[in-house]
Amino acid sequence: MLNVGQTLLHRDAPHSMEYSFGFHRPPFNSVNHLHLHCLALPFTPRWKRVKYLSLGPLGGFIEAEKLLEKIKPYPDL
Repeated sequence: MLNVGQTLLHRDAPHSMEYSFGFHRPPFNSVNHLHLHCLALPFTPRWKRVKYLSLGPLGGFIEAEKLLEKIKPYPDL
């Protein structure tokens, strides 16, 4: 999902120098299905970034790379 999002965003917003990919975590998700947010930055207007802030253990937005690290299986011992 992340690879497809990166490919499409680089194609559709090649002028952007920064990108963000991630998910909203309960209880801050507004739809009940998994979907990836693919964002070309910076936000215009700047106040729109509030919707995509991480609230740590309270939920909010989590970047895709951080989520992948959290769910990465432990290596076999």
